[in-house]
Parts: sequence; C-alpha cells; structure tokens
Amino acid sequence: MGFLKDLATLTAKGNAAYARMDVGATLEAASRSMDQAGRVLAASTPHADEEWLEAVRLRTTGTVVDARQLPMVIGMNVVVELDLVVAMPSGFPLPVTRTEQVAPQHLARVAPGSTVEVSIVPGRPESVRIEWGA
Repeated sequence: MGFLKDLATLTAKGNAAYARMDVGATLEAASRSMDQAGRVLAASTPHADEEWLEAVRLRTTGTVVDARQLPMVIGMNVVVELDLVVAMPSGFPLPVTRTEQVAPQHLARVAPGSTVEVSIVPGRPESVRIEWGA
C-alpha cells in the first residue's frame, strides 16, 4: 500500500504545481532566452566579407586581455566575450571586443595574457577574425 499512497501524494502535488504554473510567463521567458541566443549567435558568426576585402586582409596577432564566458553553449562550443589588443602593422595597438564560439580544445588559447592569430581588413576594426586553424 505504501507505493500507491506515495503515487497518490505525488500526483496531488503535481496537479497543485500545475495549477499554480503561469504558462504565459514561462513562454515569455523562453522567448526572451531565444532572442538572446539569436543575438549571441549572430554576433559570434563570422560575416561573409566581399571577395576583394578578403584579398587585403592582413594576418597579425592579438593579445587576450580578458575573457568572459557567457551563459550559453552552442553545440559543444562555449560562447565567450573576448577583449583583445590587436597588434596593427602600423605599430598602434587596436582594442577590440569579440563574441566567439570557442571549441573545447581551444579554451586554453583564450586565457588572459595569451596570444592568438587574428586577421583584419585595414581600416575596419569590426572585421577582426580569430584564425583558429593557425
């Protein structure tokens, strides 16, 4: 009889919780979460530059100043906001903030103080791209 009594108690508690649940608020929270995920995904997806811009892209290095993990995982990739200082060929450092999807095998490469290979289109700081294959 103990099993049936426990089952009846759990059923009653589940029904009470269901009656108190605000479905509209739950759906609204899920919608906000999906909107945030869409923004992060758009920010971390490389944009297709025009072909001639790819031809003038320069390879250089960037130093990771800070790395902040965002509360999101896409597939197995952790979403990280990186503050970089890019060493420009002119000698002037260029501070850049990028949102990146970082694969687990590359997490150690984005620790503060580390150097990563990057490429940039001169005159377009928003075009900084981390070259993970380098």
